[in-house]
Amino acid sequence: MTKIFIIDDHQIMINGIIDSLKIRPDLQVVGFALDAYEALKWIDGNPFDVILLDVSLPDTDGIELCKTIRKSNPQAKIIGLTTFHQVSFIQAMLKNGASGYLFKNTTAEQLCTAIDTVVGGDQYLSEEVKDAIVQKSAFSSRHDSFVPKLTRREKEVLELILSEKTTQEIADSLFLSVSTVETHRMNLCTKLGARNTAGMVKNAIKFGLI
Repeated sequence: MTKIFIIDDHQIMINGIIDSLKIRPDLQVVGFALDAYEALKWIDGNPFDVILLDVSLPDTDGIELCKTIRKSNPQAKIIGLTTFHQVSFIQAMLKNGASGYLFKNTTAEQLCTAIDTVVGGDQYLSEEVKDAIVQKSAFSSRHDSFVPKLTRREKEVLELILSEKTTQEIADSLFLSVSTVETHRMNLCTKLGARNTAGMVKNAIKFGLI
């Protein structure tokens, strides 16, 4: 019996994974967590074979959590399961100890194959992930790495966010409305693959934007 632990901040996604794995009686979901804090607490006292890990979590990112888990559990088999298609995230997950990477639109059969593969000691990347890496490699022949393109105004807003300015202060500084600043914040989060200001800042650093 292969014991599976799921870390994802969406309960509906967790339920979907559990239902998908029912096609294989030998794959047992032994627990789940909605954030990194609960995940680490569970992992510390329970046996598992494979972790299915979302890259985006409310209290940290999956890359850091993957690194933390592998430090205390060097033999842990971790599969990144996420909506993030950016190759920079894929590479960071693999660099920090993930054994596999899948997009959330994967089939139940692909998910089971990924679990079997990493349990067997090999790395698993879905065809979609491989295609993304190949495309990135072709792009990198002309560019050093993927960096989100920000508009001049987005860069100005980002700089003021880094200066710990409030939304109102940013609006006053740039002579914009508060709603316009909020729109720029949302666009920055989308381009940087972040869910909140903390993630925005962390990813801006990763991409070398600051």
